[in-house]
Amino acid sequence: MAAAAARVEYAGRAVYGSEAYDLDRVATALPMPEEEYAPLPTPEELQRERIRERLLEREQARAKEKAKTQVFGIPVLGIIGALAAAVLMISVLMGFVELAAISGEISQVRSSISALEDKNEALRIKYEETFDMAQIEAYAVNILGMTRPEDGGNVYYSVYMSDRAEILAEDETAGFFAQVVGFLKEIPEYFR
Repeated sequence: MAAAAARVEYAGRAVYGSEAYDLDRVATALPMPEEEYAPLPTPEELQRERIRERLLEREQARAKEKAKTQVFGIPVLGIIGALAAAVLMISVLMGFVELAAISGEISQVRSSISALEDKNEALRIKYEETFDMAQIEAYAVNILGMTRPEDGGNVYYSVYMSDRAEILAEDETAGFFAQVVGFLKEIPEYFR
């Protein structure tokens, strides 16, 4: 028991050099009565104490995990969800802006298409006017000097030159060779 008291006396500090253990002091220390000794715990109590310690450790681990997932009392998953929602809202907003820009371009293209259709119609009218039969008839009558035929379909022209006809005598004595040459000379006249 004296050794136990000595251990208790010097347990708080280390002893070096000339300072030796004062064994007389230990002997003068008042021994503790036996009834003040705490009884040793039973194995069941030790088992219960171990279970309590494990439960306490688990609760502390859960508290640490919860503290890891929270920043200033706000859940991290809540922050991540809010950021994801904000990103989605911004992307939807940008989609609407892009849709409005495309709609503006479509309206410009439609207006240019309608302007081109109007121009096409004007050019078609101008093209059809170039073939106006009244203008062609006026040109033929006034500039070229042509006249419309009568109801009977006969048109008589007066010619200021005298008519003349010349009949050429055909050479009946020409041989077969002369007739072939004459036939060959007439062939190009058919293709004119």
